[in-house]
Amino acid sequence: MNKYQKEYIRRINNVIDYVEQNLNSDLSLTKLSEVANFSAFHFHRIFSVFTGETLNGFIKRKRVETAGRLLLNNLEMPVNEIAYQCGFNSVSVFCRNFKDHFKMSAQEFRENWEIEKSKNGQSNSKNNKLIASGDDYVCDVNSLKKGDSIMKKKIEVKEMPALNLVYCRHMGDFNLIGQAYAKLMKWAGPRGLLSSPDVKTVTVYHDDPSVTEIDKVRQSACITVNEDVKTEGEFGNMSLPTGKYVVGNFEISVTEFTEAWNAVCVWLSESGYQPADGHPYELYHNNHEEHPEKKFILDICIPVKPM
Repeated sequence: MNKYQKEYIRRINNVIDYVEQNLNSDLSLTKLSEVANFSAFHFHRIFSVFTGETLNGFIKRKRVETAGRLLLNNLEMPVNEIAYQCGFNSVSVFCRNFKDHFKMSAQEFRENWEIEKSKNGQSNSKNNKLIASGDDYVCDVNSLKKGDSIMKKKIEVKEMPALNLVYCRHMGDFNLIGQAYAKLMKWAGPRGLLSSPDVKTVTVYHDDPSVTEIDKVRQSACITVNEDVKTEGEFGNMSLPTGKYVVGNFEISVTEFTEAWNAVCVWLSESGYQPADGHPYELYHNNHEEHPEKKFILDICIPVKPM
């Protein structure tokens, strides 16, 4: 682990400490990314890669586990008071989350502990074991690398040129963005926009699917253009500025996109760079339908700045 990875982990640990000390405070992505000093757009993925847990999942888990401890150690404290103390805005939300996590209601949890305590004369019941589990947060970086060791890839930080794009916006599941590309190609073809051998397809990401509900995630299905194009209706113009990006070149199947993005995130943690504000994108170099193994050859591009 080099000094840059140690800095990533230090920032993640700062967020973990902050969450544990402020369970009933503002734990929004905006606030926690400020604590971490990472771009809000990219912080959720960084946290997930290094902890193996989503940011929202971690917050929810710490809230219900803390509630569990309070239930056992403060037998006279009402459930509703515990719920609000742990950051839940209603008792019903607390009860639903608590039961999802512990597979029993808060009252059953408390009663079970009392029964076990009376039987054993001690408090190390299965409730305590449930609460104590899962506290090793930050993963070993070397173990994160093993999963992508067989992927064909090349990752580097480099200056990327500005891109002029024509897009068709897609909202929803990633697997359905092909519908937007089909519309775009049908519109662009008769206008001669696909005739250049240099034309590329590009997917630009506007939302993080780990944070935004999948049916609201916005992506732009794009083609590159070399001149101004008059657009209409659902087709628009977009430009991405020149700048420094971490660029991961991959040859992957449709099921390996998450693994590829995570590989870039892990590599970035060693590089002395961190994600900057700006849109990440995928730049495609082939038609995967023409690949003998139906694989995508693409660059994953994330804007970066020095740490």
